[in-house]
Amino acid sequence: MRAHLSEIIISAIIFLAVAVIGFLAARWKRPASMAHIDEWGLGGRQFGSWVTWFLIGGDLYTAYTFVAVPALLFASGAIGFYAVPYTVVVYPLVFVVLVRLWSVSRRHGLVTPADFVRARSGSSTMALLVAITGIVATMAFVAVLITTTLFAPWHAT
Repeated sequence: MRAHLSEIIISAIIFLAVAVIGFLAARWKRPASMAHIDEWGLGGRQFGSWVTWFLIGGDLYTAYTFVAVPALLFASGAIGFYAVPYTVVVYPLVFVVLVRLWSVSRRHGLVTPADFVRARSGSSTMALLVAITGIVATMAFVAVLITTTLFAPWHAT
């Protein structure tokens, strides 16, 4: 306990600072109603480009990047390198192409990619297919996270 006292104190200070900032942020720009998905899912669309840039960066640099990819490479070898070109393709897509998607969606009040497709194409069937594809892709992503974490180097002992 005594050997780690400084780490415990620093961690407690950081935890308390983040908690205080979180409680203060909850009272800042409080919406009139939380009845709309825009309010709780998108922060009331009040985030500017500066905050959105960091939110997208935080979304891209997830546990997938730092835990699942190295664990996948360790567990499966060279086949795990699919994540490297995947990342090279996804970054320009997210930071260049999706900026336009974000601005159009904000202007027209669209929340999900399926809403965007329905508004642009007028097809509810196409919107349903986009929603199902998003769910299936998310399930595959979570499966990679779970299975590679189970076979990570720290579990090999």
